Amino acid sequence: MEIHVNRRLDVCTSVYLAGMGLVLVIERHDVDRGTTTVHARNGTLLGEFTLPAPLDAALVDAARAYPGVTPIVPIDPSQPIWRDVPVVTVRAMPATPATANA
Repeated sequence: MEIHVNRRLDVCTSVYLAGMGLVLVIERHDVDRGTTTVHARNGTLLGEFTLPAPLDAALVDAARAYPGVTPIVPIDPSQPIWRDVPVVTVRAMPATPATANA
């Protein structure tokens, strides 16, 4: 399992090569945009949506598609801005001699 948290304005698009990706909103403050995107493995945009409320989530099968996000911009530039969204990736571990027969 991998967990990635990015609390920056210049949010980068993340690509997950295998496993399931869970995108979960913890909190958004003074945020416009920050649209979640879903792309086919060849890069074609399949869809996009905004996760506006705490505990809004998306589950992406990274064997078929991968998630991304657009940059966030402030609604009110005089206020602090953040979008707390951990991305959790779950994938099978490769078999080792100790686990192959378990």
